[in-house]
Amino acid sequence: MRIAIVGCGAVAAIHASRLRAAGTPMVGICGSSLGKAQAFAAAHGIERAAADLDAALMDADAAIVASPSEAHFGQAMRALERRAHVLVELPPCASTAQAETLGRIAAGARRILQCAHTSRYLEPYRRVRRWIQEGRFGEIRQVHYVRGVVPSRRSWTDDALLHHAAHPIDLLLDWFGGLEPVAGVALPCGGPGRDISLLAQLPNGAPATIAISYSSKLPHGQLTVIGERHTLITDGFSSMESDDPSLNWRGDATATYEQAVADQDLAFLACCETLVGGVPWEETVRMARHVEAFQELCKI
Repeated sequence: MRIAIVGCGAVAAIHASRLRAAGTPMVGICGSSLGKAQAFAAAHGIERAAADLDAALMDADAAIVASPSEAHFGQAMRALERRAHVLVELPPCASTAQAETLGRIAAGARRILQCAHTSRYLEPYRRVRRWIQEGRFGEIRQVHYVRGVVPSRRSWTDDALLHHAAHPIDLLLDWFGGLEPVAGVALPCGGPGRDISLLAQLPNGAPATIAISYSSKLPHGQLTVIGERHTLITDGFSSMESDDPSLNWRGDATATYEQAVADQDLAFLACCETLVGGVPWEETVRMARHVEAFQELCKI
């Protein structure tokens, strides 16, 4: 598979370095300026650099869209129209309607379309999913997720619900098969939320909460799973602690994240060739519907 990378940021660099290590040919890079694209191409062994998307996609079998969030929908659509398979970073688009539109275009072009549900590939969350399925925690009583993000200085504005809250929403849907949005509060109200708190109900009636802050002066993150038998706390990247010592785990946060990106990319490429692997787009649409439901509750 010949790959084009769209975007020259930190996440795009992880995709490129891991694909290069795997021996995957990268034929194009699209950046916001030709200079940025050329520097990125030189650093990662990419054949062609361009500031034009069509030029970057030339001769590419697949594209990984890792540009600023606001550009994801349009660039993914254009790549599909050029008959490339597409893996688009989360958030893939701004609404359920846009997600459904991309799905229709991909189906019409007979191309694979997937979203980067990277959290599913993080080792701690992989283990939590398996233990939930095995019943290690017993009946789930509560799940709490909290994350404080210190946003990087950049030319575009992120959205706490559309971006960072979408990851735990997706995890809960994957782990439990369903999620009922109950309440949401966002600050500021009426615009892209920087601080949000969400309340949902799991299929067994247990509460699940998600809190994201872009106002925190210190980065932090924690997922807590409380079951009738055991409780587990993890940062999702480097540690897992439980009253059951057999569930404890330690790892390197950077290595864990980069390995998740690599595993996700290889699953996507496998699906492009065999139709098996990665996360089906239908699950991305489901995630988008739940994000929209919370947006309505938060009055965003």
